[in-house]
Amino acid sequence: MTNTSRNTLVLASLLLVNAIGGFLMINHSQKKLEARQQDNTALQTQINSFRTLVANRDSLEIEHERQMLMASQQSKVILQRDTQVITYDYLLKILQWLGTDIIYDYALSKQENEQSYNEYVISGSSDYMDVVQFTRLLEHQRALITVEDITLAAENIAHSDTVSFSMILRTYYADEGVPATEIDYKAMARGMQSFPLFKSKIWENLPVFDENDYRLIDVELGTMLGISESRVFLRDRRGIIRILKRGDEVLWGHLWKIDHREGLAIFKLNKYGFEENFILSISYQNEERKNE
Repeated sequence: MTNTSRNTLVLASLLLVNAIGGFLMINHSQKKLEARQQDNTALQTQINSFRTLVANRDSLEIEHERQMLMASQQSKVILQRDTQVITYDYLLKILQWLGTDIIYDYALSKQENEQSYNEYVISGSSDYMDVVQFTRLLEHQRALITVEDITLAAENIAHSDTVSFSMILRTYYADEGVPATEIDYKAMARGMQSFPLFKSKIWENLPVFDENDYRLIDVELGTMLGISESRVFLRDRRGIIRILKRGDEVLWGHLWKIDHREGLAIFKLNKYGFEENFILSISYQNEERKNE
C-alpha cells in the first residue's frame, strides 16, 4: 500500500470518527434543548397561572371570606338516627358540658317518621339559671334539637330561685347525618349573665350634688371647645373654660372616656338614680350634642 493510499485511509477514518462524534454531540444537545424547552414551557404555565391568581386576588379573597362565613354558619348537624336512649344520652352530655345536674322526668311524646324527628317532653325543677343555661346549650350546640315549647313556674319556697319547668324537644335525624357519639362540644362566644329581675335599678340613696356648686361643670349646659388625647376643653354656662382629664368629676358624675379621633367626650352621669352616658362632641350648635 502506497503512502498516498495509507494517508487517504487514515483521513477517511478520522473523518468518519469526527462525523459520528459530531452526530452524537448534536443529538445530546438536541435532547438537552428539548428538556429545557419543556421546563420553560412548564415554568411559563406556572407564571401565567400565578399572574391570573394575582389579577384575581381581590375576588379570591372575597370568595374565601364568603366560604369561611358559610362554614361558620353551618354549625348545626343532624343526627344519623335517634331513639329515646340516644337523645337521653345527649341530654346527659349537655349537662356534663354545663357542669351541673338537673333532675327531670323524660318521656317520648310522639314519633314523626315522615318528617324524621322524634318529640320528647321533659319536666322537673331546678335553679332558674341552670334551666336557662341548659336551654341555651340545647339551642346552640351542634345537634339539631329544637325547643318547641317551654313553661316555667315559681316554686312555693321563700327566697328561692328554684323554678319548675316543662319543655318539648324535637330531635331531627336522617340517614346522611352524624352519629350522636361523634358530636363534640362547640365553643360559645360568651356565657349567659344572670339578671336580677326583682332588684330595684333605682338607688335608695342618691349621690348628693349641689347644682349651685360652680366648682363642678354642668356638662349638659356646657360646650366643648377642643379635645386632645388626654384632655377635654369645655366652656361652662358662665363662660369659664374648664380643662378635664379622664376621671375628673363633673356635676352628677365624671368624665369616663376621651375619644380624640372621633372628637367625643363620654361622661357617666347619675342624675336620676341610674347611671347613663352623656356624650359631648366638638360643635358650634347645641343640637349636635348627644344624650344617651
